Amino acid sequence: MKLKWVHLKNFRGYKDITVNFDENMNVIIGKNDIGKSTIMEALEIFFNGSNNPQIKIDVDDLNIYSDDDKEIEISCGFSDCSDEIIIDSATKTTLNREYLLNKEGLLEVKKVWNCSKEKITASDLKIYINANYPKITDKPLVNMKISELKKILESIKEQIESYDDIKKSVSSEIRMSIYNYYIHNECEFEETLIDISKEDAKDIWSKINLFLPVFFLFRSDRSNVDSDSEVQNPLKIATKNALKEIEYELNAIKKKVEEAVKVIGDNTINKLKEMNEEIAANLETELNTKAWDSIFSFELIDGKGIPLNKRGSGVRRLMLLSYFRAEAERVMSESCKNDIIYAIEEPETSQHPNYQRMIMETFIDISNDPNHQIILTTHTPEIAKMVNPEQLVFIKRNDKGFSEIVKDEEDKINGIIDSLGILPNITSKLIICVEGETDVMFLENISKLKCFADIIDLDENNISILPMKGGNLKSWIGKNCLDGSNVKEMHLYDSDIQEYVNLINDMNNKPDGRRWGISTKRLEIENYIPPHLIEERLKIEIEKEIKDNWHKIDVPKLLMSKYGQKRNIEEKQIKCILNGSIAKQITKESLEEINAYEEICEWFRKIKEINNV
Repeated sequence: MKLKWVHLKNFRGYKDITVNFDENMNVIIGKNDIGKSTIMEALEIFFNGSNNPQIKIDVDDLNIYSDDDKEIEISCGFSDCSDEIIIDSATKTTLNREYLLNKEGLLEVKKVWNCSKEKITASDLKIYINANYPKITDKPLVNMKISELKKILESIKEQIESYDDIKKSVSSEIRMSIYNYYIHNECEFEETLIDISKEDAKDIWSKINLFLPVFFLFRSDRSNVDSDSEVQNPLKIATKNALKEIEYELNAIKKKVEEAVKVIGDNTINKLKEMNEEIAANLETELNTKAWDSIFSFELIDGKGIPLNKRGSGVRRLMLLSYFRAEAERVMSESCKNDIIYAIEEPETSQHPNYQRMIMETFIDISNDPNHQIILTTHTPEIAKMVNPEQLVFIKRNDKGFSEIVKDEEDKINGIIDSLGILPNITSKLIICVEGETDVMFLENISKLKCFADIIDLDENNISILPMKGGNLKSWIGKNCLDGSNVKEMHLYDSDIQEYVNLINDMNNKPDGRRWGISTKRLEIENYIPPHLIEERLKIEIEKEIKDNWHKIDVPKLLMSKYGQKRNIEEKQIKCILNGSIAKQITKESLEEINAYEEICEWFRKIKEINNV
């Protein structure tokens, strides 16, 4: 599942806001004390508050302008909810078949805390699913016991032809039959808050919870204490991640132990009743457990026996950087079972500028994996400039002094530029213009090959690559500065769209001394990626006939059918993997094997020629 948005109501400085998230990368920007950390901590409470007593809502978290409304709400919307789950018995179903999705087809989970008392306890938390639910009875079917479901089924059995085939011992099958009958008879749907914190529905929530993303928050201002392991010891993350993959089995063990102990506890209480009924009257067996990851403890210790959490903040952050770099390599080489959200506050803290760029490139690599989502906060222009404008979240104070999310795209960009002090200028005397951001990734990766850098080194000559469609914040600013400038432009476009081919021809047939163009001889930029590298990375097989005609194959479309559709991956993510991690493996020899080397050499020779004009 992917986190699509979080809604906060009466939580700290936010009266009522919704933050939308990109499924890959998100960078939250705003001045100090504007509410960036509040969003991160709200997500931490939502995902991890049930398992960690140190992560909890306090009455002081209630917005001071909440008036008579003494409830805090943290709601999250999730997409990609098609996985089969077992809600009861051993029968598989989906959230869609159980009508547990909202009108937008998202799983919408709302957690509500009653803050009217001096202290908040576990009983003050209510958990709801906001669903577009069939209006059959006042009480949602998923909240009903099997005895209640049987009564409804019995009342309509004369109208159900397959009544005798229904398994009356399986709640999910009875629900399906009831749903089918009433929906066939055109029952209405309405927005319904389904209380899944009630005793009868707690098991449903525990099963759904298994499919939610794993959330890790790394704060920039943690204290240097032994218990502060999440930020200091990446092995804690690995432990929690490994346990998440076997959580279903662990919960089964927990339930078995609970049932066995409860039998002994209840027998003990019954015997006590025989001796003293008054003492036994209010006794019951209650299971108190710790989080599974608290059972396992790993440390990173140097040769002198000094643990990582006793080192300086810069060293700890450097270790965190190393963890993410290792994680980036891992996710590129294997498929992950669970979606993971990494939320990092100010990754630039205590880091040299070179490391800042390195860690950001690592985050981008990780975010391009379909099972990972990144949420960052930053005050650094360099980090903001490396992502697409739609991946930026900007917070500012409105005229009433309240924090709000800026929705208008132009206002957001201008606000970020002003807030971070980004100067809209181009320092290159030559810009390479390409179609999109993935084309930038490809050129940046192959330009590092010695054979091409020997022709012209793009970095040494300060030559920028600019996407004409989309692009990151830096590109967005740069495009506005090209018009009317003396900056030379070399346009490199795919040949699959005739409009772009005509544009290149016009540039070259009517030279203005500032702009030149090249159309690729192959269909698209992805056709320059050797197919054997794709096979190795994606663990797929590409037929020989396709390889023989590689220059004219629609590669992203091919990989969607062979790889993307099975993993619910969009074509843009396929392109990111191709031009990102796979393109980094390209060598001179692999380009020669597909007869693409000489053409790319021509590109770099043309770049050198224009640069020397």
